[in-house]
Amino acid sequence: MKTTKHPTELTDDEAAAILDAFDDAPDDSYVVTEQDALIGLRAAAAARRNAESRIEAAALRARRDGASWGVIGTQLGMTRQGARQRFERLANP
Repeated sequence: MKTTKHPTELTDDEAAAILDAFDDAPDDSYVVTEQDALIGLRAAAAARRNAESRIEAAALRARRDGASWGVIGTQLGMTRQGARQRFERLANP
């Protein structure tokens, strides 16, 4: 099985291969018996990527509509400076 350093998504076959590799490992502390755990991780990671994309798009839209970094930061529960640092590179490519 060829993998990348940080795959964005795993197929069911790739997840099964990972489980098999863990199950064949000599150290019992690495045995994974339920594929549901990896399926749940994949789903959560996909949801996080989707949420991050939506947050970026909404922040950029708010900035284009004239919202200050302070207002954007407040809506996201972060400081003005945190919002600027996170999204300015996207707002000013």
